[in-house]
Amino acid sequence: MRGPNTPATLVLASASPRRRELLAQIGLVPDLIDPAEVDETPRRRELPRDLAQRLALAKAEAVAARHPRAQVLGAVEALVQHSSVMASERGSAQESLFSVDDDLALHAKPLPDVADWPVIERLRHEFEAIGFYLSAHPLDAYAKALERLKVTKWVDLLSRPAGRDIARARLAGTVIAKKERTSARGNRFAFVQMSDASGMFEVTVFAEVLAASRGLLDSGAPVLVTVDARRDGDNVRLTAQSIEALDEAAAAAAPRLTVYVCADEALERLKGVIGKAGAGRGEVNLVLAAKPGSEVEIVLPGGYAIPPETRGRILALPGVAEVRES
Repeated sequence: MRGPNTPATLVLASASPRRRELLAQIGLVPDLIDPAEVDETPRRRELPRDLAQRLALAKAEAVAARHPRAQVLGAVEALVQHSSVMASERGSAQESLFSVDDDLALHAKPLPDVADWPVIERLRHEFEAIGFYLSAHPLDAYAKALERLKVTKWVDLLSRPAGRDIARARLAGTVIAKKERTSARGNRFAFVQMSDASGMFEVTVFAEVLAASRGLLDSGAPVLVTVDARRDGDNVRLTAQSIEALDEAAAAAAPRLTVYVCADEALERLKGVIGKAGAGRGEVNLVLAAKPGSEVEIVLPGGYAIPPETRGRILALPGVAEVRES
């Protein structure tokens, strides 16, 4: 039997008996039924199929935040094999010595006991699965760094009054798509679709900048783009002047990270995560509970590279209660 603080291996995000019956048909019994509180009112002119897909995503996302999703991906192959075995047994009409419930319990397949993904990795899997970011945007983790770097949101640039024809701005985003073309003179250029937390935008990248940043644009990592913005009617045309890795720019902006540790077990793992990130200009402070009602703050010597992905990995460590950036 599971204790109250033991993470469940298979969570059903619905209280519907029919959903449990469908799982039972492939030999799976939920460890926990955790219904999502989602408004199921159909939208105007919404087709039944679209409604079902929207509600399924909304329920899964609402409940997944409370349970590690890495378990599910890590066990996909095992679950498929397990389902095939169960289907084969039913197809051969084998008789069981146990009741249906006992048989399902015996065949229930536990998922691997693994830690959940850091936020940025989780969002990457989310985009790969459904084609857009549903629960958050990767740039949300860079909020403090974007302030220090004086980055403009796309929606803010788009809403600027048309006082100046051309303006220089810094935008950050994840690359959604890239289409390369060849000009009449034989020079390569590209139209790059990008996304930040406020929307999607397109940047034209000409030959010199494209040659210097092609690998970065193809890497899937967030980028920092310095652009010339020209108003064209209701739209704004963007031309890239330089492109750099957002992680490197954020690390160079010298963040200060304060890690609140609530269990000693986190210290060794924390050392490994910070050491793997390497040297940089960032500062790391640890806040430890000394005795009831008091804390001790320790400033780690040296400088550290602290990209948002590293911050996410620190926050995911058992024994870390909170991580603040300033």
